[in-house]
Amino acid sequence: MNSHVSTFSGIDSFYNLPSNIAIITLQELENGQVLLRLAHLYETGEDKDYSVLTSVELKKLFPNKKISKVTEMNLSANQERATMEKKRLAWKVEGSAEEETKVVRGGPVDPATLVVELAPMEIRTFFIDFDRIKMFGS
Repeated sequence: MNSHVSTFSGIDSFYNLPSNIAIITLQELENGQVLLRLAHLYETGEDKDYSVLTSVELKKLFPNKKISKVTEMNLSANQERATMEKKRLAWKVEGSAEEETKVVRGGPVDPATLVVELAPMEIRTFFIDFDRIKMFGS
């Protein structure tokens, strides 16, 4: 073993995660899925360069695996975000419409490009499924 270097990097060596994004959770689950939680580190207006909508390329985070499905979950990863959004309550807020501020959020993940957008201070949670490779005729 002394003659072998035992290192591993799952991220494409030519890809750098954007400086304003952090991986909060990267966990392989018993069923083979991966739980991935990404966070934007800056708030709106905090920095002219980093307080912007930012993209993360999932294909480059997992270059040696073929992603078959990406499911966005709520923050605690116990409900699909689409289901949660359907149940969201519409709150009546007093005050003029001018006082309302538009909340910026990253858009849906395109299944072809597998690019995740994160807006300032946004945290997004995903279950990622990979194609299973059958080995030796099994």
